[in-house]
Amino acid sequence: MDHEGRIQRVVAKLDDLELDALLITNLTNVRYLTGFSGSNGQVVVSRSGATFLSDPRYRARSASLVTGADITIYGSQLKDELPGLIASLDVGKLGVEAASLTVAERDDLVEMLEGVELVTTKNALEDFRRVKEPSEVEKIREAVRLADDAYELIRDRLVPGVTERKIALDLEVAMREAGADDVSFEPIVGSGDLSAHIHHTASAREFEKGDLVLMDFGARVDGYCSDITRTVVIGPATDEQKHIYSVVLATQAAGIAAATVGAVCREVDATARKVIDDAGYGETFAHGLGHGVGLDIHEAPRFAKISEDTLLEGDVVTVEPGIYVSDLGGIRIEDDVLVTKEGPVVLNNAPKDRLIEL
Repeated sequence: MDHEGRIQRVVAKLDDLELDALLITNLTNVRYLTGFSGSNGQVVVSRSGATFLSDPRYRARSASLVTGADITIYGSQLKDELPGLIASLDVGKLGVEAASLTVAERDDLVEMLEGVELVTTKNALEDFRRVKEPSEVEKIREAVRLADDAYELIRDRLVPGVTERKIALDLEVAMREAGADDVSFEPIVGSGDLSAHIHHTASAREFEKGDLVLMDFGARVDGYCSDITRTVVIGPATDEQKHIYSVVLATQAAGIAAATVGAVCREVDATARKVIDDAGYGETFAHGLGHGVGLDIHEAPRFAKISEDTLLEGDVVTVEPGIYVSDLGGIRIEDDVLVTKEGPVVLNNAPKDRLIEL
């Protein structure tokens, strides 16, 4: 679907929201609707269409990137143009995005749009974004490929004496040199005991023989993210390390198999979690099974004990169970999975069928 088509979906939703117009301030949603990427941009969607607004720094960039919407460049501040635009559209009720608007920004809007009722909306565009169009899936597939290739490239660099920070940098460089326009997030590289830190920041710690090394990273292609985790061991693995790895792998397999159209996400989480529970490691799995990926690295739907989401055809989700033992380390395996009518499709090809011993 092109940007004009996406905008028309929002126009059609205005009646359901009982709004005359919707002000989009979340930059990810702005990009989804118009193609614009930058640090400042807003979109007003009304029944007559959409208008993109930004400051003079983005005059040329918006002209090059924005499609499906009229473009207005204001002098220096949004208040220079927004009140006139809203008045020209005869807007009585204006929707605003709760998740991206600060209290101060809302107060400013109340002051500049005197007489206009501001209505808080939640997930007005995010509900559209979660189901990926074929062109979006292709971008995610390419982002996945770049991450898979980076993992293959750096694996022989995981030797005693190398630091976590060096491998994190190598992963980022490998993905960017191969064509990524950015990384999905700062790569996580945890080794030894630090691999049990679920969201570890790569440190100056040097790898040692016997270390588990957990690497969680991803690439962006045209804004779309991938997210992969692989865990290896430097030197021969212990029986305990091999056993825990096999439990995590079986847990992930159960979660992937359950990720079908119509599945309730908390039940997918429970199906996978039971494997870890039955193996006696339930208390060490302290996060949800996974999450949606797209223009944001974390978006709907979500696999968690309390999730109310139901899987839809076109969702792209991570399945990423882990076991984290403080005096041993952590093992997590993560893939990106496309939900289809024919069943779940794993997008990653990086090897994971056994604990790789380096």
